[in-house]
Amino acid sequence: MHLLTLIVNLSTFRSLYVRMAELQLTGSPSRVLHNVTSEMCARTCVEEVTFECKSFDLDHVHGACSLFNTSYEDGVAFLQESSFVDHYRSAFEKLFSRLPNHVITVSHKRKVPEASVEQCARRCVFEMTFHCRGFDYEPQHRNCWLTDLSVETSGSGVKFHHGADFYERVLDGPTTHFVNYGVGSLPLVDGYQIYNKVMFGVTLGACAQLCLTQTTFECSSFDFSFNEQSCHMSEYTAAELNGLSHGVTPSYRVMHYEKKGQYLNFFYPTPYTIILGRNDKTVQRVSPDSCAKYCLQEKDFVCRSFDYQIRNGSCLLSSTTGSDVGRLYYQGQAQAHHFEMKPFLDCGAVLTEASGTFASPNWPRDYEHNLNCTWHVRVAKHKVINFDFVHFQLGPRGSNPCDVSSDRLVISDKTSRGPTTFCATSPMTSYTSGGNEVTLQLLTNGAVDAAGFLVSFSADWPCKSVLTEDNGQIASPSWPLQYPPLLDCRWTVRAPPHARVLLQFTSVDLDAQSFGGCSGGQFDVLEVFDGDSPASKSLAKLCGRGGGATTFTSEGRALVVTFRTDAHVQRTGFHAAYKFLYMSTTTTTTTTTTSSTTASTSTTAAVAAAAASSSTTDGGGGNKHFRDMMTSLTAQFVEPRRDVLHHWRFSTPPLAAAGSTTKGLPVDEVDESGDYLGPILQPSNQVSETFVRTMWTLVVCLVLMLVLVLAILIFVCRHYRKRSPKRRTVPSYTFTEEELSLYEKDTLTSVSTQNVNSSGYKFHSDPDPEITFSNPLYESRYPPPSHIASRTTSITTMTSLSRC
Repeated sequence: MHLLTLIVNLSTFRSLYVRMAELQLTGSPSRVLHNVTSEMCARTCVEEVTFECKSFDLDHVHGACSLFNTSYEDGVAFLQESSFVDHYRSAFEKLFSRLPNHVITVSHKRKVPEASVEQCARRCVFEMTFHCRGFDYEPQHRNCWLTDLSVETSGSGVKFHHGADFYERVLDGPTTHFVNYGVGSLPLVDGYQIYNKVMFGVTLGACAQLCLTQTTFECSSFDFSFNEQSCHMSEYTAAELNGLSHGVTPSYRVMHYEKKGQYLNFFYPTPYTIILGRNDKTVQRVSPDSCAKYCLQEKDFVCRSFDYQIRNGSCLLSSTTGSDVGRLYYQGQAQAHHFEMKPFLDCGAVLTEASGTFASPNWPRDYEHNLNCTWHVRVAKHKVINFDFVHFQLGPRGSNPCDVSSDRLVISDKTSRGPTTFCATSPMTSYTSGGNEVTLQLLTNGAVDAAGFLVSFSADWPCKSVLTEDNGQIASPSWPLQYPPLLDCRWTVRAPPHARVLLQFTSVDLDAQSFGGCSGGQFDVLEVFDGDSPASKSLAKLCGRGGGATTFTSEGRALVVTFRTDAHVQRTGFHAAYKFLYMSTTTTTTTTTTSSTTASTSTTAAVAAAAASSSTTDGGGGNKHFRDMMTSLTAQFVEPRRDVLHHWRFSTPPLAAAGSTTKGLPVDEVDESGDYLGPILQPSNQVSETFVRTMWTLVVCLVLMLVLVLAILIFVCRHYRKRSPKRRTVPSYTFTEEELSLYEKDTLTSVSTQNVNSSGYKFHSDPDPEITFSNPLYESRYPPPSHIASRTTSITTMTSLSRC
């Protein structure tokens, strides 16, 4: 039953095994399969019931999979080098989260002596007599203690125990969205309320769910007390408060959990451990999730793990893992934690999110032989996809990047002009699609492998495009966020023949200009042209926050929109929608009781005579009224602009003789030559004047009411503001990788320049070199410099007086 549950929860069986390239296990296999992939071989090994399958070899030349009932860890067989053969050992320990120097209980269900961590994890997963939820492991004595208890069901959580590690089974649930830091709690700060909300009588899972669904504040962590069954939720993390507090009464069982950010989900956490002296780059004053982001986006080397030190917010990136150096080093309660990147195992996917990250299988290690993986990325219509290749390295190739005998990445872009297919070449750094759908296919051979690629993608508005589909949208890049500087964008909206383009701006927010209107070249300008090039007639220039006309209709079948920005101020930009105004053919049949046949015959004869006269006199161009009548009889625009409506004649033929009136019908207009020009609209002047007068009265009354209400609100607000000045009772301690530090804000020190450290990251300059990370206990540990101490004292005195 437990094995079936495991198979259902796994996204891929390959994730249960670690690939060891160009190695094979000596000895005779227990079973051999042919013409299978690594995923099929891993599944067969997991589901094998005739023997205990512990490992397998995959021969890429002959397509053979050899299953073994032993592993090199058992000491019975050993590994040897072999080209085109990969060995796969089980990695069931990845199904458990490790908490060093903690144990869960002294009443275990079963003891497994002389076992490795992997063997202990396998025994727990395949245990059939009870539901194994985790185990305590003693590395020094190689003792494995299986248990059916979890942190939630134990009743008391975990406790410190030097020399043993607790491994908890990772199952689907709200607690999987948090990092378990074991025994401890957030430190209390005098005068501040650290916990935003406290709930009693809840379980650990319910506490995690409450934190995830909290809407009144941003819940970043929680402390759970097993004695009181209480949940203490907070918007702060341990890094913002100078670490965890472990001075809790031993009988008062409390554990600390912190929410995983967007990027921490790509890493395995191992608290209180580090890689000693194997760090390649250091970033200061960042949060744990930002540290994970730096590791994923590192381009100088392949970042596989990082160590995070809570007390000073240091992020230490590394190209190695614990298995590379042999072990991780326990740091006691020194507030240093290790995070190792999870391997990317998906061989293709359908990605429909607005942004995401994917990589070649087995990243950050080398990919496998004979792969055929396809990723299909699709974003919203009217947008394009920006791909940022953090790393790109394929196996040896010739001059032709699409050589079928080499490893290759084939990119197919579905654009409005048709599909475009090409093979990526090294170095591949970025790519912007021409449409909203892109397919990437990775094809590898059975020879030398390489690291592969890691790529992130995001949907964005195109900067240059030709739009030919009806009912579309255009916007500045990154809208509704701020547009980038130094843009030179151009959009061409082209309608089919006999159609116009109607363009309407729904939002315009550009850099404001004080003098010269929108004509200055040093500001951000949005311009609309009536034609298919910027050399056409300019309809409008827009800048600042809009104003003036925001709807335009082309005279022809095309409009061009240009957008140029400078390097100074960026705003949200603009958004616009467009549609095509088509011409429609109108045919009207008129029937009368007495003279329908006669009228039709006479009208046809008149048209024919006019046509003959026109062609005889000046070759078809002399009778102006005839051409106007033919145009009005055959076609008209469905949605003409109101300001040019009087230029378009109605195409309804006359129902009576010219100049006569009929009940319920308007009087027809006939020129001197007798040509029909359409009905004459005769509105009532008296009714129109009365309507306008009434509307103006209502508008004036409404404006007066709004002014009166606004004056009352201003008076009331000023009155209560004088009586009760605003107090700040809850601090806001944020990370400062992109902001000013808390110390600078408290002392009113402004910083306007940035500097770059040796690692290439930008930070704001600080007045004191010791100020590298903000936390609420900073002022008590580091007094302010002397040149601002007096000002700080005066500010404190004024604040105290205002509170009194």
